[in-house]
Amino acid sequence: MIYIYDILLNLNNDFYEFYEWEKNDNIFHIKKIPIFLVDTNFMEDLLTKKITINDPIVMEMYNKTEYFDTKKIKTIKYAALFTDSYRVVGVLLDDDYKVIKISDLLLEEALDAIDISERCNLRTITYNIVGTKKDYSFLTRSEIKIRKSLILEIKNAYKEKDFSKLEYLYFEYFNEDSHDIDEICEKLINSLKREINEKHKKLYDLIKLANSKNKLSNLTN
Repeated sequence: MIYIYDILLNLNNDFYEFYEWEKNDNIFHIKKIPIFLVDTNFMEDLLTKKITINDPIVMEMYNKTEYFDTKKIKTIKYAALFTDSYRVVGVLLDDDYKVIKISDLLLEEALDAIDISERCNLRTITYNIVGTKKDYSFLTRSEIKIRKSLILEIKNAYKEKDFSKLEYLYFEYFNEDSHDIDEICEKLINSLKREINEKHKKLYDLIKLANSKNKLSNLTN
């Protein structure tokens, strides 16, 4: 078995490019982890689908990954790196062998892993697709955050019947008045399905500012 040593993994539900990592992310300092060479179709499904691996390869992973935890070294039941010689992805599986966390690698570490994987035999992985992931591949991490925050804000305002907030957001985005609340919500949410633009970023900043003022007011009252 081929191992990669001394790397960082940022294990999350979503796949974040290494340049989008943040200091508060769930980052593991890996001591060693097995690496497997796989075909491009498997890599595509790994990144875009929810999958369960039904393959003897999971037994090869079992307790093979070690990571540094303060002064101790701990093991992870089912974890590995997969590469198709172009990309490298770290994965964490649950006890049912479903991929539950996924990670990019830092650029230099990914390049080193690809070089080392030349010593690996190509593996054909048996797996089931159990769902699809939301396609945020065209968005940056900050844009995903803005989209989720705005949708939550719109839905909460509708639920709490804060119609003046919805009308305000609508005017700021479309530069026109409307009092049809259902139409307002539909058009605002539909705008978020296409792209995140400067108007969305302005709405996000306005909401953050308003929420901060509300928190400050609550503290001083």
